[in-house]
Amino acid sequence: MAVLRRAGLPSGLLDGDGSRITLDEFYALWESFDAEAQSSTLALKLGQIEASEFFDPAFFAAMCAPNMTVAGQRLGEFKRLVGAFSLDVEVMSNETRFSFRCKYRPDLPTTLATTEIVFLVNLLRRATRRRVVPRAVTLPGTLEEKTAFEDWFGCGVVHGDSASFSLDPIDAMRPFLTHDNLMWQSFEPDLRRRMDAAREDLGMRARVENALLELLPSGRTQIDDVAGELAVSRRSLQRRLSEEGTSWLDVLNAARMRLAQHYLTNTSLGAAEVSFLLGFEDPNSFFRAFRRWTGSTPEAWREAHRLSA
Repeated sequence: MAVLRRAGLPSGLLDGDGSRITLDEFYALWESFDAEAQSSTLALKLGQIEASEFFDPAFFAAMCAPNMTVAGQRLGEFKRLVGAFSLDVEVMSNETRFSFRCKYRPDLPTTLATTEIVFLVNLLRRATRRRVVPRAVTLPGTLEEKTAFEDWFGCGVVHGDSASFSLDPIDAMRPFLTHDNLMWQSFEPDLRRRMDAAREDLGMRARVENALLELLPSGRTQIDDVAGELAVSRRSLQRRLSEEGTSWLDVLNAARMRLAQHYLTNTSLGAAEVSFLLGFEDPNSFFRAFRRWTGSTPEAWREAHRLSA
């Protein structure tokens, strides 16, 4: 109850009635949980909770995989389609890297990100029955009990903009003793149904804005970029936005404003750099748009926000 109150969320949120929250509220929930727990090693405890104690098709699908590379790819596909987060598996000649990120915001709550990485390494150790040691671990934010995390991982932990760990290619392909292809075939249909349902539940405006938050930093700002990402035609995208009482330009501006405020709050990037990341033709266009959104200049907004914080 205290966690929900601190996060400004309804007291009955966890009653299981199917209520949904926004991504920002989800972040606030994690930050509140972290503050209330007052434990510098909370992520170590959460990441090692036995997921087999409750039925989670995604977890069992991963445990049934032949190795960690395939397990990560299965979890990654599930995350990519049903939520705001993704797990990317990059196979290289000298290492295999597993990276956890939010698709729609460039930041990650430290405890959430650390819990996810601990969970994945713990899954690997349980499935192989070996204390596999990552080659490297990168986490966002600073850890108060860094030594405890390094002792658990068995390697150094560095601070960075991402949450990731890398494995020696041999460890990434080390056979899972829990490998069971027949069980995977029984879990896969349920996973597919859950992914299809998640896509249907999300309105077009939310899908477009989510896609934009991921595409904008890479310079892809055109409606055709988003239509291609969502596998719909340009005309269908515009029609469905109109049915929801909005337009492409409204959603584009909302996504740009949200990212601009994030960059100004959480980074030291200058206004010109933020303008570039948001796909504006020149800084002056960004300044005019930002004043229209907030009634202030980017630097004045940043300073006011810092003072209020």
